[in-house]
Amino acid sequence: MTQATTRAPKGSAMRRQPRNPRGSSAHRHGGPAAPAAWAALAAVVHTLALPLLPAAMPAPAFAQGEEARAQAQQRVQLAARLLTDAATAQRISASGDRRAIAHHDEGRLHQSMAEDALRRGDLADARRQADEAVRHLAAARRLVPDGMARQAAARQRHAAMLANLERLMEAWRQRAGPATTDDGDYFSAYGLMSTARQFAAEGRWEDGVHVLGAAERHVLDGMQRTLTSRELNYTQRAGSPAEELQFELQRHQALTGLLPLAVQELKPTPEAQALIDRYAQASRTLRSLALQRQRGGETAQALADIRNAMLYVQRALGAAGVATPAPSDASSAAEVGSTR
Repeated sequence: MTQATTRAPKGSAMRRQPRNPRGSSAHRHGGPAAPAAWAALAAVVHTLALPLLPAAMPAPAFAQGEEARAQAQQRVQLAARLLTDAATAQRISASGDRRAIAHHDEGRLHQSMAEDALRRGDLADARRQADEAVRHLAAARRLVPDGMARQAAARQRHAAMLANLERLMEAWRQRAGPATTDDGDYFSAYGLMSTARQFAAEGRWEDGVHVLGAAERHVLDGMQRTLTSRELNYTQRAGSPAEELQFELQRHQALTGLLPLAVQELKPTPEAQALIDRYAQASRTLRSLALQRQRGGETAQALADIRNAMLYVQRALGAAGVATPAPSDASSAAEVGSTR
């Protein structure tokens, strides 16, 4: 009897309750134990599921990343197409220009580095290397321009140089008069210009440009010598103030026509060019003022203005490196009187 009483708890319903929770009145009727049990179970499931969930990326950030990669890839592909262009590569290689060939090789090296960076996912470095590749290719192409572009540039240059020389030659002839028939520089320039025209007719634009460059040097030397000759002495005066004004206007025009050629031939420094521009502008302003006063009948004041304009164009030529005769005392006095 005692043993039965002792074993009774092992076989009781209380001991078997965990094995049959549906039989429990607490679970059947939603007793206070149910919420706590389900909360614990949910916590365990959530904890176990966390490592299995992928890291969520916001949609805009993901789109931006894809767009950045696409842009970098396009840039690398563009650089590759430019560098592998057969005509460009052949022109650079056949030119024999060491600097151009070195730039082309450097561009291909940066292109390889750009492709490697793109494979590694380093988009910033890929873009940077692709840009460097294109920059080196552009430098190589500038050193070895293609034939059509080079010929077009030479043709335009030839036309501009020839037109400028024709204008200066005419001004020189009018200024020096019969003296040009014995001037070696004048005839040398004339002969070179004829040769340049013949080269243009044959399509040899670059050769024509070289010849016109030599003609420019003859014109510069000859006009400078003419401007410093006795026929153009600054003390020369006409018979009347009106004639003298016309003489000074012509001389100013001749000197002004010499200025562009002097700048082109002597290649002044940037500082000197700034002075040239400032003096030339002042000279143009004073010439316009002289013409206005001439039309108004103020001949004396117009003479003072044009002489001051002469001084400024002389200063511009001096800044360019062309020596001109020193102004006369009358001109200096006119400048002082005009500035008062």
